[in-house]
This record gives sequence, structure tokens and C-alpha cells, in this order.
Amino acid sequence: MIRCEKLRKEFDDLVAVEDLGIAIPAGEIYGLIGPNGAGKTTTIRMACGLLDPTMGRVFVNDVDVHSDPERAQAFIGYLSDFFSVYEDLKVWEYLDYFAHAYKMPEGEIAKRIDQVIEEVRLEVKRDEMIKGLSRGMKQRLGIARAVIHRPKVLLLDEPASGLDPKARLDLRNLLRSLRDEGTTILISSHILTELEGFCTSIGLMEKGVMVRSGKLEEIVAAESQHRVVRLAWLGDAAAQVRSQLARDEKVSGLMLSGEEGVFKFAGSEDEMAALLAGLIAGGVRVVSFSEVKQTVEDLYMKLSRHEVM
Repeated sequence: MIRCEKLRKEFDDLVAVEDLGIAIPAGEIYGLIGPNGAGKTTTIRMACGLLDPTMGRVFVNDVDVHSDPERAQAFIGYLSDFFSVYEDLKVWEYLDYFAHAYKMPEGEIAKRIDQVIEEVRLEVKRDEMIKGLSRGMKQRLGIARAVIHRPKVLLLDEPASGLDPKARLDLRNLLRSLRDEGTTILISSHILTELEGFCTSIGLMEKGVMVRSGKLEEIVAAESQHRVVRLAWLGDAAAQVRSQLARDEKVSGLMLSGEEGVFKFAGSEDEMAALLAGLIAGGVRVVSFSEVKQTVEDLYMKLSRHEVM
């Protein structure tokens, strides 16, 4: 749905993006991560047609964004990190203005405005002036404006900047809902916890270069030679747990303390399930047994060279 081919952007002597190549399938939420100055904003601006690349091409829904911009814009919704709103308009008037700007059919506009206002949970603010909205509400309105024309692709540059924790949670839920409706989302952030738990793929950029890109679970698997398993049990069973686990050659790094422990496991999920079944069959009263998943931040710390321009 989004494809960048050998994308490059130079500003005088600075190479902001260097030979970038990514392909984001339909239905993905792709998190573009990296420090400030990594080239994330430049990439997104080229992807939405606001910035011409020095070299390379960007395709959205197989349309070249720069050689056929008017056609491409029909598929793209974009929200910049800092965006302005017309504060002397009401919420519905603002959306009506952009619906007409996107040349939506006149007969569809009123119904579509009601739909997006409901999607971003601004029903009670429909007839209020924008200048009276909070930062979080303006952010929701910005997303509503970006999706008013039902784009296939949504490009978001640091959308959670300045939002409180509740507003960030609302934003996540909204993006999941849009993905479920078929929207492909490219979202950038240098705050890794913002992307945790809802991105399906990630790309790590540093100094204009894509360090790693792909499905989140595939990157986790490639970077994790061993699963890390945490368990807990009832009673004085530490010696028995140690004895049983030590007999499995796939177990290493076993550390036990009190009624809990952690270890590395080189086997499959089926083998991990068999290991748990063996502990229970041996009489250990297991109360928890789970793999410790790597976070986006864990991956970043592993893969990053911690360089900026």
C-alpha cells in the first residue's frame, strides 16, 4: 500500500534520507521509530507529497505520489506533528470545509461528517468553536480531518506529542479502529512507549538510514536466540523446580528466588508447554508461567547505533 524505492533527500550538504526502501502492506500499522533528526519527518513528508525527493519514488496504492499528485492525494490522509486549526470555525464547519476541499460528493458530506465526529468521540463538541477545544480534542479533530475523505493510507507524524495519558490511550484505540476498517497507517515517534502494543511492523531509522524494518514478531524472533520465561509457584518447591528444569538441555540461565524464577529457553512453544506440563505433573503448584516479550524499546536498544545527525 505504501512503497518507497531508493528514496533520498538532500538539503545542501546534509543527507536527511539515504536510499530508503520500504514496502508496507495494506492493513498494517507501521511504526517509524528513531531519535530526533533521524529522518522520520522528512520521509513522511515525501510520502505524502509535501516534499520532493532528491532521488527515488514513493507509491501509494500503486500511484506515484510525485508524478501523479492529484490522484495520489485521494488515497492519502496526513497529520503533521504541529498543525493549525481554524479556531473561528465550529467543529462540523471545519470538517465540512475539508470535505469540500477533497471534492467529496455533496450528498455524502453531511453523513460523513457525523460518522467521523462519532469515530473520534467529539459528538458533544460538534457545534462548539474550535478555539474552546483542549489539546487532545484538537488532535482528534485533526485526525478526523485527515480521514474525512476515507483515505486508504493515513500518515501521522508524532501524533501523540503533548497529549496526556488518557488522550494517548484514546488515540491508540482510534488508530486500531481505523486499521480494522482497512486503513493502512504509517506513524512516526521518538517516544517508543507510544507505539508499544499496537504497531504490527516497525522501522528503525538513524541518520537518514533504515537500520531495520519488518514485522514486529519477526524482528523479535530474529533478535531473540532464547525465550525468556518467568514462573511462580506456591510453597517450598524451589529445589524441585530447579531439579526438573536443570534436566532439560534447552533451559539455561536459571535464577530462582523465593517462590518465583526466570530462565532462558531455546525450545519451541510446544516444548515450552511440555515443560510446564512436566512441572505440574511433578507436583509443583504453578501459579504463573509466561514468556517475557521484548518491547519496542528493548529492540531499539539492541538495534540502535544511538547516532543522530
